[in-house]
Amino acid sequence: DAGSENALAESQACNPWFKFIEIPHPLVTDIRDCLVGHSSKHVILTGHAGDGKSTIALEVYRYLRNLPPEEPLPEPLKPHEYIALPDSKPITIIKDLSEWGDDQRLELFGEILKSEKNFLLVSNTGTLLNLFCDYGTRHLNQPRIESETMLLEAINSERRRDLKFGNNNFAVFNLALADNLSIAKRVFDRMLNSDRWRACAIKDCHHGCPIYRNVLLLSEYGNIAKTRLFMAYRRMYEYGTRLTLRQLTAHLAYLMTSGLECAGIQRLSERHDKPLMSEFMFYNRFFGDDGKTDDISAVQLRAVKEIRKQGFGERPCPSWERQLWLLTRDKYFTLGVPVVEDEFDKLRQYGSGIWNPGDSRLSADQARDQVRRMLYFLYKFPNDEELFVRQFLASPAVMKWWGWQSDEARLSLDESATFKQQVFHVLQEQFTGVRLPETGGGDQRLYITLSRHKQDIRQSAQVVLAQIDFGSEFSLELSTVENSWGAKRKDLCLIGRGRLKGIRMPLTLPFLDYVLMRHCGEAGEV
Repeated sequence: DAGSENALAESQACNPWFKFIEIPHPLVTDIRDCLVGHSSKHVILTGHAGDGKSTIALEVYRYLRNLPPEEPLPEPLKPHEYIALPDSKPITIIKDLSEWGDDQRLELFGEILKSEKNFLLVSNTGTLLNLFCDYGTRHLNQPRIESETMLLEAINSERRRDLKFGNNNFAVFNLALADNLSIAKRVFDRMLNSDRWRACAIKDCHHGCPIYRNVLLLSEYGNIAKTRLFMAYRRMYEYGTRLTLRQLTAHLAYLMTSGLECAGIQRLSERHDKPLMSEFMFYNRFFGDDGKTDDISAVQLRAVKEIRKQGFGERPCPSWERQLWLLTRDKYFTLGVPVVEDEFDKLRQYGSGIWNPGDSRLSADQARDQVRRMLYFLYKFPNDEELFVRQFLASPAVMKWWGWQSDEARLSLDESATFKQQVFHVLQEQFTGVRLPETGGGDQRLYITLSRHKQDIRQSAQVVLAQIDFGSEFSLELSTVENSWGAKRKDLCLIGRGRLKGIRMPLTLPFLDYVLMRHCGEAGEV
């Protein structure tokens, strides 16, 4: 179910069901190559709880033991696993360093630094930092600040970093900085694999089963629904809210199941006052409610807590609001999804106030929220009508950014010129501290001024500290970056030219949103 029980690697290792959603982690090959071979070294795997460290260690263990990946282990990994290899140094896997006491950690670390075998050390960052600093101070006469700096520099990267400590070489991987959304999407695809749901498809109860209907919707309309789902995750990620793989999979399991089991679904079907099926649909459960009432267990999930902070769907889109509530109180507008079309019509009538206005089960504003959610997750908007999606996610630039991620995406000359002018305008306002007209003429010089705080005094003159010919000394380009396992992303970057050659300034999604908001007359958000 969606309760997140047994979501730890200790339970997964022995669980026969885990193989159906397990994804081979792209880092495993790199870690494996670091541990074995002539230029082998110790490996440190760190990150937040739930990032997948122990699961990666489990994959490495299976490979080194030559165990079939689809078979569950007879028992969980021990805290200290020793593996002898015929053509390489022996390998020891330390499953979780935080499970060890302080004295045990120091003794273990001394063994690592003096040993002829290689170690895979799995640990959260705080425990690792304390260990390096304590050992360096006690046994290497190394100042604490020096040990701390060395380790922090090594873990402050999405990519693998090499670290030399006590004449030993370490390869450091920090999962906390890695973009894990592509892996979460592959796990979700496996959750929805049709092979897993054949047992349901042949049973009569599947017609009234909300879980099966969610699976059906997410499978048949997956191109739209999954794209919009992960677009919302992406918007959160770009704004600084990163969820671990455990948190993501817990949320994905919940939005599919609503936390229900077969027995509970059977009891629901026997009730005389059957709830609307929409109460259990993923487009509501994504937010941790049934469209009108919070699910107490769901709002404890960190993903749900963070999603509710985003304010998704709170910004109205006037053109679509008119179409949904004012102009078409009949059935001319359809969602295009037969499975939920009747519920969509019912909710529109609730929201318009023309059907059962006294029904206490659902208020008009709650019905309208559900309609907007259904529209966001399931409706195929024409290519030139993406305004609703941008408003729903409160991100004017998100669709542009999403489009740039395709392999064939290119920045047209018009796009480049338009964005460059808008970025220049916002930067000039920032440095001068005054609002400037949108049509600033052809002058592309960016002035860096010595200006007072706006609240101090009205300034009629400013001292120019420097000026940059923004038009000729900067270009705007799409730049591709790879993470540790080869996953690519494209960012819009300001690239310095001439005397500014070598400058590369990625323009993040929040910054691009701010630029577009300012261009439309908004002050922007925090």
